[in-house]
Amino acid sequence: MQMRERKPIDQALRRFLDEQAAALGAPAEMTDEARTHMLRQRMVRALDSRTSIPGLPNQVEMHEVEIAAGLLARLYIPPHAEEPLPLLVYLHGGGWVAGSVATHDPFCRLLSGAAEVVIASIEYRMAPEHPYPAAVNDTVTAVQWAHQHAGDWSGDVTRLALGGDSAGAGLAAVVANRLCANAGTLPLRALLLLYPVTDAPQAGHPSYIENATGYGLEANTMRWFWQQYAPGVSPADPDVSPLHLHKLPALPPTLVTTAEYDVLRDEGLAYAQKLEAAGIALTHLHAPDMHHNFPVHPATVARFPQCDAALTHIAAWLRATLARDAEKGPLF
Repeated sequence: MQMRERKPIDQALRRFLDEQAAALGAPAEMTDEARTHMLRQRMVRALDSRTSIPGLPNQVEMHEVEIAAGLLARLYIPPHAEEPLPLLVYLHGGGWVAGSVATHDPFCRLLSGAAEVVIASIEYRMAPEHPYPAAVNDTVTAVQWAHQHAGDWSGDVTRLALGGDSAGAGLAAVVANRLCANAGTLPLRALLLLYPVTDAPQAGHPSYIENATGYGLEANTMRWFWQQYAPGVSPADPDVSPLHLHKLPALPPTLVTTAEYDVLRDEGLAYAQKLEAAGIALTHLHAPDMHHNFPVHPATVARFPQCDAALTHIAAWLRATLARDAEKGPLF
């Protein structure tokens, strides 16, 4: 890995974040139940506020499917898919509490079209109603379903990828470690970790202090998410904090993205370093002037030039890594 680049925060982003903070007002004391509702509604409103999103609508087809009892997914199939395409099982972010297939629909539609991959976006169970390990179990079920049914939806079972953003990227990392430790069970060709959660707040990464407030996702909110998701679970358990896994299995080529003004920056960087040290084919994409999850979150997807550039890089990496004759080395 090269030393990361740091720039002052993008001024258009800074203005946008300030406007958002002013509209939300000062945080109020509330019950956990009220906060759960508030955070879920906030992400829905972020999507509803977008009167238009550049690049949408596109010609990507969407299908709603039930992949197991009570477990739903939305499939995105690029237009004119005349031969089987790679299939990406995708887990949305939102701190294991908020977010949904619907809030991440714009990003998935854009990515499916740009990368020419089938995406199965999973409506996994969320905390606090369903704490750990419900979401992990749903992710395993989703990968198993994709392995069995890829061909039913224009997918190529030999080119299966797993990924997600933020908390969803953390789920992808945990499940990839579990599946790849059992060699040959459900082979993965690529792992996509966008601004991932890989460690608990108790670890004390400096970005929790440097970026604690004022950059969208705040440190105290992240601590609260952990309390809802993994109450009573050791913060060093690698099934919630994959950075603590003693020895990584033979993982597929992996893309890790990080952002300078992100509470989760340092744990993402640490996980990228861990992957590289283990000999995994790593590609790392760092945004030196942006904040957490900027190309994915419904409030900012396709809003800034950096969002478009990140999407282009992510899509190009997926296309190259999941090509039929792909080499297993780092890209870019």
